[in-house]
Amino acid sequence: MSWTPYHADDYVDFNYVENFCRALAAEHPEWVELTVVGESGRGRPLLLLTLSAKDLGADGSRRGERPALWLDAGTHASEFTGVSAVLFAISTWMERLLDADAALARWFSTHEVVAMPCISPDGVQAMYEGAPFVRSSLSPSVGGQVRGGLDACDIDGDGAVRMMRWKHPAGAFVEDETWAPFMRPRTLDDDAKDAFFLCDEGTFVNWDGVRWTSAAREFGVDLNRNFPGGWEPFSMFGMHGGRFPLSEPESRAVVDAFAAHPRLACALTMHTYTGCILTQPYRKDSPLSKGDIDLMEQLAVDVAEGTGYRVVRVFPDFMYDKERAIVGVWADTISTVFGVPGFTVELWDPIGYAAIEVQSPIDFLMRPPPEQLRQFLRKFAEDADNVVAWRPFEHPQLGPVEIGGIEYLRTIRNPPTKLLADECAKAFKMAERARQALPEVQANLATTPLGDGVHRVRLTLENLGFLPTSGLERGSTIGASPPVWARLHLSAGLVCDHPLERQLDHLDGWGNVRTGSARNAVYAGLPARGHRQFVEWTVHGKGRLEIRWNAGRAGCNTIVIEL
Repeated sequence: MSWTPYHADDYVDFNYVENFCRALAAEHPEWVELTVVGESGRGRPLLLLTLSAKDLGADGSRRGERPALWLDAGTHASEFTGVSAVLFAISTWMERLLDADAALARWFSTHEVVAMPCISPDGVQAMYEGAPFVRSSLSPSVGGQVRGGLDACDIDGDGAVRMMRWKHPAGAFVEDETWAPFMRPRTLDDDAKDAFFLCDEGTFVNWDGVRWTSAAREFGVDLNRNFPGGWEPFSMFGMHGGRFPLSEPESRAVVDAFAAHPRLACALTMHTYTGCILTQPYRKDSPLSKGDIDLMEQLAVDVAEGTGYRVVRVFPDFMYDKERAIVGVWADTISTVFGVPGFTVELWDPIGYAAIEVQSPIDFLMRPPPEQLRQFLRKFAEDADNVVAWRPFEHPQLGPVEIGGIEYLRTIRNPPTKLLADECAKAFKMAERARQALPEVQANLATTPLGDGVHRVRLTLENLGFLPTSGLERGSTIGASPPVWARLHLSAGLVCDHPLERQLDHLDGWGNVRTGSARNAVYAGLPARGHRQFVEWTVHGKGRLEIRWNAGRAGCNTIVIEL
């Protein structure tokens, strides 16, 4: 299969993702390296692409040594848009590189993008093929649990799992008087004879023949609650966070892959839906400093510029339950465990698309006012293909029911296909802006003759990027970031008066100053640490001198001179 750029004309399954990645790496090894970093629970490859020049960069850097941006998607099986967005971004960059975009080629000769397009290939493939809702992987629920109750499945054979309703005086819904497809919450004024039960299409497993309850999900693991950041036992919406942190092969492989790239300095993990960038803190007692939280929030605002996306702090503004922290999240792990700015990007804003104004998207999604929910659904029903009218069906256990409702996956959870490319373009814009924020260290070596064959050698490292060389201050505090150091190598005939290897402090980015001492232009000042560090040696004799320097997440390099 030859590689073809992906333009987001339609959604794709994991088979397409795998063919895309393998063909791209095979045809363009000068720019792309493909690594299989593990296997899913069902044996599918977990694919990692590194986009960067194979040849030595203009600064002498090598692939694997350069500051890098991380992109990923497909943590949640139903969120196809994220997978599309990562493939779209890679395709756009590759097309520009192949069209001889000199500026972009220079950037990719000194930087990298590391991308994992599909973290949960089993779940994504299953959902694409019409399986009932799968949160992440096909890992079975907690061992020993007997499932009993309604199990969502396609019972009428139309290839989709829709909604199911049946009349009963104990039901909590009634058919809306103004728009029949909409089932509104029942009120005290409604007649019991008009009441319905409403749930996913499906059948009862291990049923006692009496109670109408939901079964625990067959595949209950939420990979985005299985990462070590703030992990604790978790259960919500019939899903759980795994038996222990990184209990799943997919989450373990993601963490190992990230750890294997010590120059990663910023990360965007693509999800749906809300049309926002989620940023720190994730809990009231966040381990991040105020400086790190402020830096991340400002970067998120800058990254979202021009997309219409809002920036939302997870705590306290994106909580499903105000009393329970959201735990085990990958983006939070990136920031608190690795000390790197990690953002969850919630692609697609169906609320805004329906022209509904809300103060808190999460409150609307959890507790939507009926009149707004009706407006929300009617917007998508403007396309007749998005709504299936209620139709009678003889249920094998319940008897007469009706099946129908909204086409959820390609309206609410993901945009309608005709809007997919526009949403991917927004994601690409955010990735473009995020890559411009990476730390950017330049090295300057100066020698000063002191007489009698003696020289003072000074190495100055200067960070011109938005982010510091540690990613976040957290990265330096917990030792997660590579350190900053310089090492002198002397040929025969040279002698040095000082230790050959010297450690330096991390270098601030201009983003630290912007969110710190220069937050207010009226009272602007200089930072406590700054964006420059230097080291000096006194060297005697003549010969070849080599200085190897390492600037944390900003990369490393070597300078060679003759004295």
